[in-house]
Amino acid sequence: MRTGRYEMPVGTFRALARGGGGGDVVRRLLAVPVSRNLLAMRSAVVLATDLGHPHAPLVNDAWQLLGELRRSAPGPTRVVLGYPTVSVWAAGTLRALGHGDRGSADDPATLGAVVAAAAMRAGGRARVSFPTSPSGAVTVALPGLGRVHRGPGGGAGLAELTVDGARRTLTLDGVPVTGPGLCPRATGTAGGGPTPAWHPVPRLRADGHGPRLHLDDLRSLARPAAVAPVDVVRAARWAARLSPGWRLLATRHRRAATELTEAISMVMPLARDAAGRPWAAVTNGGTPDELTAPLISGTFPAAVGCVAMSDGPGAAGPIAAALVHELAHNKLAALDHLFPLVEAAEPARHPAPWRAGARPLPALVQGLYAHVAVGEFWRRERRFGTTTGRHLAHAEFARLQVACREVADLLRSADGLTGYGRLLVDQLDDVVDGWSGRRAGSTGTGRAGRRRRPRPAPPVSP
Repeated sequence: MRTGRYEMPVGTFRALARGGGGGDVVRRLLAVPVSRNLLAMRSAVVLATDLGHPHAPLVNDAWQLLGELRRSAPGPTRVVLGYPTVSVWAAGTLRALGHGDRGSADDPATLGAVVAAAAMRAGGRARVSFPTSPSGAVTVALPGLGRVHRGPGGGAGLAELTVDGARRTLTLDGVPVTGPGLCPRATGTAGGGPTPAWHPVPRLRADGHGPRLHLDDLRSLARPAAVAPVDVVRAARWAARLSPGWRLLATRHRRAATELTEAISMVMPLARDAAGRPWAAVTNGGTPDELTAPLISGTFPAAVGCVAMSDGPGAAGPIAAALVHELAHNKLAALDHLFPLVEAAEPARHPAPWRAGARPLPALVQGLYAHVAVGEFWRRERRFGTTTGRHLAHAEFARLQVACREVADLLRSADGLTGYGRLLVDQLDDVVDGWSGRRAGSTGTGRAGRRRRPRPAPPVSP
C-alpha cells in the first residue's frame, strides 16, 4: 500500500506558520488524514488477523474491496477516507487492537461501512457484512452519507449490506432499505421481519453559497446506535445560525473563507446540560465565562475537517471568529501530523490567559496559533461595521494582543519545542510584533533585547 511522500518548501511552511497558506496549500494538507487513516486501517487489518479477532475475515474482505475502489474510483474513495468520522473510528480501532481489546465498540468490521460509502459515492457496487446485536438489530453508518437501521427481530449473527451506487439502492439481507434519497428498486421480502430504514446525514450550505457541510457526530461511524438522527428542521436552524458569520467571512475575509471551504466538511453540534451549559465546557473544566457563553466551539486533532459548535443564536462577528479559530486548529493539526512541533516526551504545563489551569505544551502552541488567527480577524474588523461592531473588534483585538504577546514570549523561552515548533513560534512572534508596528529585523532579533534561536533547515518529509 502506498500513501505518498510529503514534502513542503520552507516558504510554504512559513506561510502556514503565520496563519496563511491559501486554498491550494490547505487542500494539499488534507491529504494527511487520508494517509494516516489508510495506515491505521492497514495496521488494524493485520492486528485483527494476528489477534484472531472474530471479525477478522470480514475485515480482510473489506480491505480487499477498498483496494479495488481506490484503483477504480480514487476521487470518491479519497473523500470518504478523509471524512472526520473515519479518522476517529480508525484511530480508536487501532488503539483498541493495539491493547489487545477484542470487544471494543471501535469494531474493525466497521471498515465495511467505509467501503459501502465509497462504493455509493463512486456509483459502484459492493457487498459487505456486519455483526448484529444479540436481538438481531443492526445500525450501520455510511460516513458522510447516512445510517441504515433495522430493529430487533432480524436474526442474530451477520447482516449483509449490498450497495448499488449507480442505482442509489441499498439492501440489507436482501430487503430494500427505504428513506430519503434512495431508490428502492431492489427486490426481496422481509419475511415478517423489520424493514430497514435510511436516515441521511443532513447537508447544509450557510447563506446558500458557503461550503457544503455535513451535520454529523464524530461517534456516528464507531457507535451509530448512540447518535440520534438530525431532522431537516434542525439542519435548517444550523444553516441559519452559520449564515451571518459565513457572509462576513466571504465579503471581508476572503482568504479565510476560501480555506474554510477547502478544510471543513463537517459541523458537530455540541450538546448542553440541563442548566443550558455546553457539555464541552462542563467536562473540560471551563471558566465561568465559557460555562455561560452563548457560543462554544472546538476541534479534535484526530478529526481534521470537523468543527464542533454549540447551538443557539449568535451575531455574525463572534460566529465568524469561531470559524476562523477552529479553521486554524484544523490547519495546525494537519501540519503537526507531518512535522511534529513538540517533543513527544515533553511533560511541562504552562498557564494560558484564555483557559483556566495550566496547559500542556502542545495545547499552548495550538492555542497561540488559533488566537493569532482570531487576532488578525478582529484587527481587520476594526475598520468595518457599526459603531458597536467596531467597539467589539477593538476590545477583542486588544485582549488578544496582550494574551498572544504573553504566550509567544513564554514559548520562545520554553524547552520542548522541535525545530519546526520553534520556527512556527518565531513566525507567530513576528505577526504579533507587527500588530504594534514592530517587525523582527533581519539580524534575528524581535523586540529590543530578544534574541531568536537558530532556525531549522527547510521542512521535508519526516
